[in-house]
Amino acid sequence: MKIIDYNRSINKKKIADSAYRICGNANFPVEYQDVYEHLFENDNLILKLLLNEENNLAGFGVFENYRLFLESQIITMLYLSGMVIDPKYQGKNISREIIKNTYAQIQADLISLRTQNIAMAKSLLDIFDDNLFTVPGDINNEILSCLRQTAPFVDIDEYGVIRDCYPNQLYYNLSAIQDNFGVCLHSTDALGVIVEPSKNKQKLLSLFN
Repeated sequence: MKIIDYNRSINKKKIADSAYRICGNANFPVEYQDVYEHLFENDNLILKLLLNEENNLAGFGVFENYRLFLESQIITMLYLSGMVIDPKYQGKNISREIIKNTYAQIQADLISLRTQNIAMAKSLLDIFDDNLFTVPGDINNEILSCLRQTAPFVDIDEYGVIRDCYPNQLYYNLSAIQDNFGVCLHSTDALGVIVEPSKNKQKLLSLFN
């Protein structure tokens, strides 16, 4: 297995066809056009491709870069907007490797996602177990205001929940979110997970104290 960056020499339709097949294998409810647009909607997306031993697509991760303006500083945030791994390769911590690979490349002040999937939430939190702060957790107004500058978290509440951000329920076991984080998700809600990974910068924590 290997993780590579998408580049323009790789045929978009071939990637989209394979990605749509993987979504079907994973019982992820999505239309083909939605997959294509999510992968290639703009040139600023970071698209990571997981290839198996035969160099066929086995999964993918899509990331976005955001700049948050806070007082006189600029905070950078890497946002995981989507990841799907073929079920035959799940359970091998591959999603963590894709996240770690991308963060090592970008080195943002924050790394984040929104999800109904408890496994993805735990993956992000577990990768950076020496983080300075996380959401879900204690969220003050300054952190909320900072996060709400970005499209994924514009409606995030004080519990780390983004209400009605999905058209339908994506994962059946929403109770796992409540059991682990103490927040109740409705069928179209998502949990926001935001981590400040680096103890060397202390950029955000110093501003919020």
